[in-house]
Amino acid sequence: MPYVAGDLLCLKCRDMNLSGECLTEYLDRVIGELESEDRVSEETYRARISVCASCPNRWQATCRLCGCYCQIRASIRKNRCPIPGNPGWIEEIEEETESGGLDG
Repeated sequence: MPYVAGDLLCLKCRDMNLSGECLTEYLDRVIGELESEDRVSEETYRARISVCASCPNRWQATCRLCGCYCQIRASIRKNRCPIPGNPGWIEEIEEETESGGLDG
């Protein structure tokens, strides 16, 4: 599933000296290399990134609270929004199997 990284500036990755286009390609590659079971659906991703887009804690495409690229943080199933006490979105929980447990 392709993710569009957009305009970026991340405090953790700025030392890589990548131009905007190269950085976009890098983020898209990182997200694309996630195992499918670790990645959220495109619908969940879009909902999460929409919350991030209007968040006052976002600086360009970076979260000021955790320093992560919003695109990467939002694409990972186990992540949650880092706003303390009232996160904008929460992690996805694995669906239970028919026997009622996570492991079957």
